[in-house]
Amino acid sequence: MFKKILRTLLFILLGVLVLIGATLLIPKAGAQQQLTPSEIMPVRQFDSLYWAMQREILQKEFGERKTLLPGFELQCLLALRHFPELKDARIRFAYQKALIPLASRPAFFSLFGKRSGREYRIIVSNNSGQAMEPILLKNLPFDAQVAILAHELAHAAHYEQLSTWGLFKFGLLYLGSANFRARHERSTDERVIYHALGWQLFEYARYVRTAPDAVSQYEAMQEFLDSTYLTPSDILEALGRVPIYGLSAPY
Repeated sequence: MFKKILRTLLFILLGVLVLIGATLLIPKAGAQQQLTPSEIMPVRQFDSLYWAMQREILQKEFGERKTLLPGFELQCLLALRHFPELKDARIRFAYQKALIPLASRPAFFSLFGKRSGREYRIIVSNNSGQAMEPILLKNLPFDAQVAILAHELAHAAHYEQLSTWGLFKFGLLYLGSANFRARHERSTDERVIYHALGWQLFEYARYVRTAPDAVSQYEAMQEFLDSTYLTPSDILEALGRVPIYGLSAPY
């Protein structure tokens, strides 16, 4: 019995040492996203009726290798339209009960092969408890829905640039460092802005902070949210310095 316990402890110790060694030796995984201005011009608000009539065109151009979220296919396609670098990536949007409203991650077993074979999963919560209910995807305005889906696609675009070992190190840093996580999430918001969805992100950031049903949850998490993600004022400041929005952002 003692030998069995000792073997287990040695196995755990070896695993910890491997993790530490991997963190030190595998390629660098930075917190910052790649920020390149989009060729798509931003719009203040989407005309959802117009884009609904363009859905078949969007599906043909941006829906290949994608499993769209039932009931929100148009929002998924509009977000994908702004991330042409993911055009050939395999992405699955799926509902799942989760603590947070949305998350993006590589499918674990798809990491053990060619990068072209990877699959990224955008998890959309359909049950995060009563407190989170007002900010679930289904309860957001149309433009805010596109923005938050784009935020998750920005994560996928970042993962696509990393090797498997790089993803492993990134995951360790993201989980182990609140500062790293905050820098990455704010940079991810910036990537959404650079991809011409800044006004949509502003709509989302404002909604989760001011909508009557969401205010109490925001007030309970204000310090975390405002330090980890861009605030509405942060977004307006960014709009004023990103070329595709002009020299200054109209209010």
